[in-house]
Amino acid sequence: MTEDTRGTGRRRRRSTKISERLEAARRRNLDQLAEQRRREQEVEGALAEFVEAGESIAAAERTAEEKINALQRKIDGVRADLRSVTAASHDRQAQAALRIHEIGGRTVEQVSDLLEIDSVKETRRVLAAARVGHAPDDEARFVRF
Repeated sequence: MTEDTRGTGRRRRRSTKISERLEAARRRNLDQLAEQRRREQEVEGALAEFVEAGESIAAAERTAEEKINALQRKIDGVRADLRSVTAASHDRQAQAALRIHEIGGRTVEQVSDLLEIDSVKETRRVLAAARVGHAPDDEARFVRF
């Protein structure tokens, strides 16, 4: 019986050229993996930056809305004050127009012309409102200065 000595645990040795090619392929693979990790880290950084910027936008919008709401409350207050002041002034104008009409003996047309009220119909409405003790609604601004 002859013994086969070829498979007794000894590997065949690779040639130097093959070993060099294999080593170069491993280095390329490591370089590619390192580049892939670097790109993934770059993407992670960009994602974090995107989210942080979004949070900054949301915070700025919340701050702006709070300021807008506060200013709107002030505007509403100013408008309410204006309505109050103008309502009283409209009452005074209506009473003055009524005095001109009744005490001054002027016709409705003459009062309308004198006070530069747009129409006789509007003048009648103003005079009627003065008779019942209040001026016409705020939209009736009949005297222009």
